[in-house]
Amino acid sequence: MIIDMHTHVGDLRAPGTMHREPVTFENLIARLDDEGIDRAVLLPWPTSPEGVQFPGLFQTQPDILTQLREGARYPDRIILFGNADPRWAGNTPRADFSSLFERFVQMGCVGIGELSAYLPYDDPRVVNLFQQCGEWDFPVTVHAAGPGEGQYGLFDEPGSPHLLSLLEQAPGTILIEHGPGFWAQISADVTEADMRGYPGGPVRTEGMVQRLLRDFPNVYADISAHSGYNALTRDPEYGIRFLNEFADKLLFGTDVCFGDDEGRMPHLEYLNERLASGDISQEVYDKITHRNALKVLKRWKANSS
Repeated sequence: MIIDMHTHVGDLRAPGTMHREPVTFENLIARLDDEGIDRAVLLPWPTSPEGVQFPGLFQTQPDILTQLREGARYPDRIILFGNADPRWAGNTPRADFSSLFERFVQMGCVGIGELSAYLPYDDPRVVNLFQQCGEWDFPVTVHAAGPGEGQYGLFDEPGSPHLLSLLEQAPGTILIEHGPGFWAQISADVTEADMRGYPGGPVRTEGMVQRLLRDFPNVYADISAHSGYNALTRDPEYGIRFLNEFADKLLFGTDVCFGDDEGRMPHLEYLNERLASGDISQEVYDKITHRNALKVLKRWKANSS
């Protein structure tokens, strides 16, 4: 089995990419079939104003409710996540998300994400949302950003002080990290600018990524998008060691944002090549492509058994 832990549908184009093809459920399923992927986690997008591109306002599925209802038509292929903004429900650190979560459960949702609100990890409203997600057995997929204008997602500084604070306050919540603000920190020489992009070069000294994966049993890493692929391939030899050491904490995902062939991501091909060359074992491959997903998708596994 192969589970893609990070997919979207909708018009994610920007004004400069209007020549690209939006993602529909039809071309998403066609891609899964073509690439040999059995299931895909749908992360409805966007829930926060920071993630809005103008073309998306005119798509046929502009809101998360419509995306979830449409996704529910494919129960054999699509795994549903709900989504939320920590500023909802009164924009207070005491907001009660239980009525929203109850509706998500009724719709078949088994997690929350991808969080895109531009807030520090330990903003009291973020902490409140995460604590409640833990109570509901919802893993949370986060887009991690660096500080700076024009960003979206939970943000931090090098060394992840805000994330460490969140983890201390919400130890019972599974956190699935994704995005430049997380993956740039695979190397200790990271800068704030690196956390807004895709730094290259060898990994000479381990960074916060390794510490977080080693020290916190509730932290997992989603290898999707260019941020994850860049982290694994910027230092090819180290990337192989990383896959083997952290095989129990890594989740395969793609984060394909366009429905055309040009928009496809190389992650599965990369893992297949590593397996064929003997760089990783079948056990490591299986953990990354589906066994870890089954560990974090507690609600889905329970519903499927």
